[in-house]
Amino acid sequence: MKNDENDVIGKIYETALSPGDWVELLDTIAGWTDAPEPELAASVATQALAQPGTVPQRREEVEALVNHLERAVRSSSYMHALEDRTSVLNSMYNQMPWPMLMLGDNLVVLESNPVANQVLVDSPVSLQGRELIFQDRELKKSLQQVNRLAEGRGPQLLTSPEAGISLLCLPVRKSDAPGPISLVRTIVWVLDGHSVVTPSPELLRSLFSITEAESRLLHLLCKIGNLQQCAQLLNIKISTARSQLKSIMAKLNTNSQVQLVSHAMGHALAQVARLPRKTDDDEEYTVTLPDGRVLSWYEYGDPKGKPVITLENQGASMPDHTLFEQWYREKGLRIVMVVRPGYGISTYKANFQFRDFGKDILFLCKHLNIHKPALAAYCGGGPYALCAAVMYPDSFSCLGLLGTTLAGEHFDENKLEPIHRMCVQISRRDPRLFMLIGKLGVRGVQKAPEKFYKMLARGLSKPDQAFFANPDYLARTIRRTRRSHFQGARVMMEEYLNHLRPLGADPSQIRLPVLQWHGESDGIVSIDSARALAAEIPDVRFRSFPEHGHFMIYDLWKDFLNELLGL
Repeated sequence: MKNDENDVIGKIYETALSPGDWVELLDTIAGWTDAPEPELAASVATQALAQPGTVPQRREEVEALVNHLERAVRSSSYMHALEDRTSVLNSMYNQMPWPMLMLGDNLVVLESNPVANQVLVDSPVSLQGRELIFQDRELKKSLQQVNRLAEGRGPQLLTSPEAGISLLCLPVRKSDAPGPISLVRTIVWVLDGHSVVTPSPELLRSLFSITEAESRLLHLLCKIGNLQQCAQLLNIKISTARSQLKSIMAKLNTNSQVQLVSHAMGHALAQVARLPRKTDDDEEYTVTLPDGRVLSWYEYGDPKGKPVITLENQGASMPDHTLFEQWYREKGLRIVMVVRPGYGISTYKANFQFRDFGKDILFLCKHLNIHKPALAAYCGGGPYALCAAVMYPDSFSCLGLLGTTLAGEHFDENKLEPIHRMCVQISRRDPRLFMLIGKLGVRGVQKAPEKFYKMLARGLSKPDQAFFANPDYLARTIRRTRRSHFQGARVMMEEYLNHLRPLGADPSQIRLPVLQWHGESDGIVSIDSARALAAEIPDVRFRSFPEHGHFMIYDLWKDFLNELLGL
């Protein structure tokens, strides 16, 4: 046993240096935790971990393992922090001659460049220690909104004519590493009002799909702001100017002239400064919930079509709905993909359970004026959808579950693919082991996602191996994962542990028509477990697919939606 422990400890520190090999560590620790304990039943062993002194020898071994993992994580975290710090710094435009601030929650100044310390003394925005003092209260409120991601993840330009100052704001991806770098929410450049160059009509036309006449009007709006004066300078009627303004606002998806100018100036200045800006085919929208959290969502298809609320998989990496955009429009479907707390730019919430999400979904439906939509979930979105259907049966027309994951009461550990089985096994031994290995693994997945998915695929069925062998599907999965983990990957590990707990709702109480499809070669959730869930749901139409595994989303999604909406 002592030799086995030494092997485990050696593998822990090897993984700290080479996080891409974390799956091997998972395998090593799973083998260690699987060591026979003839004197203990599984339930007694779990109880013993919570009650010191019950099984001192085994408990001491686990504690020793946790201590070694914590040391390894600290070592790995140092390198992780350096890598993420470099990444954050590289996201700025080097050598900008303007004051630059790195802000944490509540606008706390975590770091500032030398120019900021020299210039922001007796100015409209003053730096006093780690606190910002504003002359314009509205400017402070606007910056707070940006810092909370309430305005999205893109660059924002905030202007205060009263103070003669502008703030160029760039929300940054949250680091999972410890220390100050994990606290950075927004990078801000403080610009004197005269430093903001009005974008030319040519630049505006190249950035946005607007006409030549509209670009001239938008240029003047950015420069002088008054629509009447703009019409006079362009020698056009005010009614013509209003018509052009309405057209521009529709094309840029803005609701006011102030928002339009801020949007145009921010994008134009980012383009001129060559700030890194990722272009995505889909836009992440936001709304502020009653408790102050930000909830985000994506929309696809026909804005006036039949609404379908969708929830994505565990880890929030699929499906990529842009693949179905044209089909959605042809079918007259309005797809609204709601982003769970902690993913994308939806505010993270500690101890968030499956049953907690229904209320957020209902708020969004009311905000979007959507009445009784269909609710469709894939993989890890399934437990949230099940709870919403149980708790709010009058709010949805039907429920669709495609390859849904299950809560703890339905898990059959012996029928899971290797990585999933090892994760469940380690989590049940002690959740701390899983979370610590996960912290090492996150860095490995971020550095080499292709390597991770290649290792994952080894233990999967042939249909699922074929999925990850498809370069387009793999690229889409990696791209969606990086976008979804904008606030870090902590939520993914916490969400995984939630699957080992009871669902929190009784599926037998569902009063909606339910469509449940599952692949017979699914190694993430066995077909027997899926059938057991179906047996509990009163009005369910269950169908299994012998030629498919877990990752059947792109092959079956269209057929699945067609049948769901026909219930």
